[in-house]
Amino acid sequence: MTASEKNSSMIEQVKFSQVAVPWCDEFEKMISGMNFQGSNAQVMADHKLKIMRHLNSFNDTSIPENGTLISLKIRRMAIAEKIMGKFGSFIDIEPPFFCVWGCNIFIGGGVYINREVSIYHNAPVHIGSNVFIGPGVCICTGTHDIDPVVRRESGGSFAYPIVIEDDC
Repeated sequence: MTASEKNSSMIEQVKFSQVAVPWCDEFEKMISGMNFQGSNAQVMADHKLKIMRHLNSFNDTSIPENGTLISLKIRRMAIAEKIMGKFGSFIDIEPPFFCVWGCNIFIGGGVYINREVSIYHNAPVHIGSNVFIGPGVCICTGTHDIDPVVRRESGGSFAYPIVIEDDC
C-alpha cells in the first residue's frame, strides 16, 4: 500500500465516525499520518474544547444522594458515546479518562477500560471487542520528528494509527 493509499484509507475510516468530526485540511493531515499544525484550524480548537467539556462531565467525581454504581456508569457511558467515533455495546470506562479528539477512537463491544487511561490520539485508534485495558495505560499515536531542524521548520507533529485486536 502506498503512502497516499494509506492516508486515504485512514481518512475513509474516520468518515464513518458516529459523532461530529472537525473536518479541515489540518485534521485530514493529522489522521493520515502527515505533518500537521492543529493550531492553524479554529474548527479543531472548537472541537477539542467541546471534548474537554464532555470529559469534565465524564470525570465528575460527585455522587448524587440517590446515586448507585449502575446509575453512575450509565451517566458516564452516555457521555462517552457522545465523544467516540464508534462505541460498541457493553462498554465500561472508569474515570478518570482522557482523550483528545474522540471522533477517531473506535471501540468494539465488551470493552473494559480501567482508571487513569489516556488516549493521546491524532491518528485513529481502534480497540477491538472484548478488550480489557489496565489502569494507567497511555495509548499515544502522536510524535514529533527527531531532527530539530525539521521540527523548527515544520513546527508540527505527525501520528500513526494504533489497532488493539479483539480479545486483548
